[in-house]
Amino acid sequence: MTDIAWRWTWPEVGSELLVSQEVVDVLDSHRQRGSDVERGGQLFVNPVNCTGLLLARATPPHQADRGGRSWLELDARRCRQEIEGANAQGLRLVGYWHTHPQTVPVISPADVRSFSKFSARYMQDLPHPIAIIVGMSDKSEGIKAWSFRGGRYIEAVRVR
Repeated sequence: MTDIAWRWTWPEVGSELLVSQEVVDVLDSHRQRGSDVERGGQLFVNPVNCTGLLLARATPPHQADRGGRSWLELDARRCRQEIEGANAQGLRLVGYWHTHPQTVPVISPADVRSFSKFSARYMQDLPHPIAIIVGMSDKSEGIKAWSFRGGRYIEAVRVR
């Protein structure tokens, strides 16, 4: 049984996402501090979880990724390998996460462009990608999620 740490909802579209403790641990352990560069990884759901749609895996940053204080480029080869491995375990790609050098993260125009490009690349399998941004705050508002729908990003509401 998977430990559920919290839930995110998108009330205006009637959608909910359960977040596993394993995912929270990955996100918490890679916050951007001081002069650190941005880091990130991919997000995978277990689509057949009996209690609802479960965000089951967040992959950790990879040494082949490239990043700066306010930008990140995930390595395409590692992404493809992670997708293939996750698919073999019944998990499906739903988006990606990355850090921001902000206390409380805000989705930026650069993020919107990046996630839109990501969405277009995986359009067949990923109609409504999820973007998670991890800020520097350890409080609940330090990690936020958005869903790309209808040409815009809708921020999730975190439920304990």
